[in-house]
Amino acid sequence: MTPARRLPLLALAVLATGLVPPRAAFGQVKYPPRAETLDVQIRYRIRAERDERVRQFRVLAAHLKGLGFVAPPREDEDLDVLDPTAERFVGTIPSAGVLSALDDPRVQTILFAPKGYAYPDDPEKPVPVRVALATGFLPSDQRKFHRQAVAQLDRLGFREALGYDHRGFTLARGSLPAGNVARLLKDLRREPAGWFLPEGVAEAPPAPLRDVLPVRWVEVLPEAEFAPLAEPAVPASFARFAPVLRAVMADEAARGKPIRVEAVMDRPAEELTDDFRTRFRALFLGAAVEGAVGTTLALSFPKAADLDRFAFEPGVTSIRLPRAATETVGTAAAKDASVPAALAATRLDRLHALGHRGKGVRVVVIGSGFPGVEGLVGSELPKGTRVIDLTAELTPAIRPAPLDPAAPLGATAAARAAAAAAPDAELVLVRVSRDAHFQPAAVARFVTGDGRYTEAMQSRLAEFSLRSEDATRLKAAATDEYLRAFRDLSDEDAPRQRRERARKGLQDLLDEERAVAGAVERFTALQAALKSLAGGTTVVVNTLVWESGYPVDGLSELAQAINLRYAGDAIAPIPTRSATRRAAPNAPLWVQAASRSAGAAWGGPYHDADADAVMEFAPASVGLPAGTWTRELNFLGLRGADGTTPQNLPAGVRLRLAVQWREPHNPDATIGPDAVFPLNLRVLRQLDPEGTRRATDEFDEVARSAGVPVRLRTEPTYGIYEQTVEVVLPADGRYAVRVEGGTGYESPLPALRQQIEVRPRLIAEFVNATPDKGRPLFTTFTPPTAGVGVPGDAKSALTVDAARPPGDTGPRLFGGGPGVALLAKPDLYAPGAVPAGDGTAEGPGVAAGFVAGLSATLIESGAPSVDILRSLAVAPGGLAIVPDTWLKYVRPLPSRPRSP
Repeated sequence: MTPARRLPLLALAVLATGLVPPRAAFGQVKYPPRAETLDVQIRYRIRAERDERVRQFRVLAAHLKGLGFVAPPREDEDLDVLDPTAERFVGTIPSAGVLSALDDPRVQTILFAPKGYAYPDDPEKPVPVRVALATGFLPSDQRKFHRQAVAQLDRLGFREALGYDHRGFTLARGSLPAGNVARLLKDLRREPAGWFLPEGVAEAPPAPLRDVLPVRWVEVLPEAEFAPLAEPAVPASFARFAPVLRAVMADEAARGKPIRVEAVMDRPAEELTDDFRTRFRALFLGAAVEGAVGTTLALSFPKAADLDRFAFEPGVTSIRLPRAATETVGTAAAKDASVPAALAATRLDRLHALGHRGKGVRVVVIGSGFPGVEGLVGSELPKGTRVIDLTAELTPAIRPAPLDPAAPLGATAAARAAAAAAPDAELVLVRVSRDAHFQPAAVARFVTGDGRYTEAMQSRLAEFSLRSEDATRLKAAATDEYLRAFRDLSDEDAPRQRRERARKGLQDLLDEERAVAGAVERFTALQAALKSLAGGTTVVVNTLVWESGYPVDGLSELAQAINLRYAGDAIAPIPTRSATRRAAPNAPLWVQAASRSAGAAWGGPYHDADADAVMEFAPASVGLPAGTWTRELNFLGLRGADGTTPQNLPAGVRLRLAVQWREPHNPDATIGPDAVFPLNLRVLRQLDPEGTRRATDEFDEVARSAGVPVRLRTEPTYGIYEQTVEVVLPADGRYAVRVEGGTGYESPLPALRQQIEVRPRLIAEFVNATPDKGRPLFTTFTPPTAGVGVPGDAKSALTVDAARPPGDTGPRLFGGGPGVALLAKPDLYAPGAVPAGDGTAEGPGVAAGFVAGLSATLIESGAPSVDILRSLAVAPGGLAIVPDTWLKYVRPLPSRPRSP
């Protein structure tokens, strides 16, 4: 081999052994400058006879002197050169040359701190340290060496930090009790040790730790505050409560108040018999079943303390507060929105000119509220527009709930967009509660002709029956007391007060009878209105999206109901030779708004290349963004209401992070209640993002998930699990999330051990925050294939997002979810803005309303609801534009002349 060929091969070998780490991974942490002068302790070793020791000692002393090392004078310092047991220098050294002391091979380990650093008087008080380990191993061995060294440090009370730059597993960062810091100068392999022997049973350390001196240098950091997050203790009685619900249940004042919760059961709700409901009402007086979707039951209790007993009912796996949907309609103050321009851009104006305006098609808009709609009926909305307020079913009086302050626009803009696209269609606006996932599912049932009472309506019927029985039972006694009281008409105080009490008691009963009668009348009207949604050709548009709490990847009960009952691949059109008659009536069409959580959702495979049980948000082939040093942290930022993206999150808002994943099950094995591959979440706050006082890789842990993951769904071949953490942010700052996981199952036989591949989806949300707070988003790793939310991930749903102007490079969401990467979503893009008062309403909800109206107009002109995309001659992900061929061959209505 010629010398010219050796250098490249040597460089490759050095890179392969990890001696020179990739530049992209290192050098991106900002460290504050060290103090100019440091207190240093240097442990050295000279194995030589008398004269040789003297020579080597003088060479080492000269080396250190050249670096600026100064030792305080001692009376016996001249004996060190001859003392074979002497092995330590103590003094000061300029910070610029402190690490150069290791250049002399006789130096074993150095310990340094800022000059004058005072160690705590309490030896148990933690001191922050940075520990450099030996290098030179292959990457896999370096990781193993790092784990072994940290495990050995743990025996000294070391508490490893989170998220720090380990520099290719050559650095350890954390805290150590003050009394044990100096012990790091000794050989870590023999620590902790007593006077003569190691403490405990002396065992040889495993390789490679046993072969190399582990610690090269130790830096004591000047910032001494260190407050590790205590492991959250979960009482046994709270084990089945979600973290936020635990906080509610721990508040004595809240325990006496009414509460609505969602209970995740171990079986689908339809498998629960009527005996369960009867027993539930008998055990918990005043409680009611409000809704059921899949394995999730929505329940209301007259007081939260009842949950103590309900948590131990058979079949209950976990209980949480209701999970609210996100709105898909927002505001854009500086955006120009023109309805005529949108109609022209989609060529709907030309279809309207042919007389096709959606007549005979019903458009049902589902939203959390329709503020200001009364003033639009007859002008921007059709005269016959109806509003069905389904939130009324959740109150004993069948009265609508107040408008949600977190959704000031509601779905009014979506209704206006639908009416603009189909002016002659029948428009029905259905208001649902944002935290009632079961209500859109109920609307989906009623549209397809399933007119059964909802769970909430059945509960209201039971309440009416009890109230009527109580009123009837008490009325006879109240009437008799009334007659007795009015037999004595004297003006004395006692008879007069008795007459007043009797009159009031009878009047209260009469008022109760009238109240029950009025509630029954409203109940009957609400049920009739819901049943009227069936029949004819219907296009349903849903503006609400659930990002967590329900199975993603199209596996939620609502998504599967859409797949089975609505126009799509599951309902194939019957072929016919007729060009003018349909072979079968149109199936209802479900138009769904895509998620607005672009940038706030992460989805993809679980990577753990370094095998440290911490998920990496990107594979090694993806470069690290500037200012970051690890793929195991995903930093969070804030998208403001005006579209700006500052880095810091505001103090006081409640942040929720939820990770959901699917695990395969062996149908031949017993399926336990716990996840085999449990994931846990940790929320970290960066202490000094600028690196002026502390290194940028130093964090405080502010929250972590507690308890086992919730099993959202169980099937013979798979299970769906979710883990959440919620925290009220303690201060303005930059936060990051870390996902930890690994298999919790160890096969007794190595040959039977199986590998599990999971594809998590992580979502960041503000809980119950008003729009002015903005929304969180990931700033480090944001893959676009995280899915479009529930139920937009349904295959048969026509999922719609708002078209963006050219040059808009903001984050977007694609696909049905990380587990169904080949499902192309959104299906269509459409104009997504309409005027709203002094500003503009925009978002996927507006675009979905527009596509719903466009679909109604197309259906009226002859397009089958099962194949809207083909009628538009557009591939999935294209713009919603009526094709010229359709305009050319569609038959104009007689009442309207065909436009030239």
